[in-house]
Amino acid sequence: MTKRLITTCAVLLLAACSQAPDQFTAWQDEVFPKTQITLESTRSITIANPSKDEEQHLRFAGFEPYSNAEGHFQVTQVLVGGQESQQKDIVIPPGDVLKVKVTYSPLNLETTKASFGGWVTGETERWTPVTEDQVGEYQQSQVKEYSALHRGLLQFMFDSPREGLVYVQLIGEAAPGPNGELAIGATLGECTPGDQRACYSGGFALDIPSLLPGGPTDLIITGKIPITISDEGATLSMDEFPPVIMYLRSTEIPDLPSGVTATMIITGSKKIVAEGSFDGTRLDLDGVSFRIRVVLGELDPEQVTPGLAGIVDFDIPNLMLETLEPLSGGNITLRLETTLPAAPSGNDLFDQFLGNAKIIAFMKGQLEF
Repeated sequence: MTKRLITTCAVLLLAACSQAPDQFTAWQDEVFPKTQITLESTRSITIANPSKDEEQHLRFAGFEPYSNAEGHFQVTQVLVGGQESQQKDIVIPPGDVLKVKVTYSPLNLETTKASFGGWVTGETERWTPVTEDQVGEYQQSQVKEYSALHRGLLQFMFDSPREGLVYVQLIGEAAPGPNGELAIGATLGECTPGDQRACYSGGFALDIPSLLPGGPTDLIITGKIPITISDEGATLSMDEFPPVIMYLRSTEIPDLPSGVTATMIITGSKKIVAEGSFDGTRLDLDGVSFRIRVVLGELDPEQVTPGLAGIVDFDIPNLMLETLEPLSGGNITLRLETTLPAAPSGNDLFDQFLGNAKIIAFMKGQLEF
């Protein structure tokens, strides 16, 4: 694994001519090897605190909003002194290091459209005409040489005693997969029943009594949920769970500050598979896990992407999805319930009403085979 070292001493030298020597900015590039669709590459970015007697505080270490909207890059591990850490409110002890592991898993062969750091990518190439005799040869060469450039931007926000920003541009080149794959999986929300696959379609309602005292609220579910059913049991890949959208408006939720409007996005947690049983009428799944994000403003469903950054981003793991009303005439009702911890999101504003909140979800709809 290749590592790139960025120390606060080094970046401070970049700002030596500044009127405020304890403020700095720095830019680094981290280039991943060419990676095929369905495979992944990793890099470890290390930030050291060279001070012998002062802690270094960081407010945040993560993706700059919208710079990784497609979701090709993921922060898969954050360590301080070898111990797991959150991505917010980080403290690096004197002489210790912060290590951020980033995984590049290209999802498609569409070059990221961006223009920063001296790079301009994603521009449509000028059309070059070819003769009829050249078409076949040209198409073959395109398949063999086809690749895409993906980029994201990591931001490290230093707080005290030294204040500043370190940007790490992530650059990955994607190539067709080992079997010629040009993209990963089907579009979320698409499901065709048959061949051990069942498709749930219908409603998704959320009941948070401490936040919405009026009872369950119907949310926007953006597609069907595929469930694999076989003689061995039932499974649900959370990667295939389509986004569910809830709008948070201060006019409807008294706990929100006046004038605030936000979008809560519920998706499946990455690389989690829930397992359980189906006896012909009852479906029970253990290990269901959801990712919860909140972004300011109201987003349309088509604006929701895997890499969309939110002011709130956390997972609710190890849930049990149970049958409330057994399958009858193609209709079924499912239910899950959990109680959140005291500070589930790490955001003081939202933890005021999400902390220790009881959450109940209802899924009432149809199950097709």
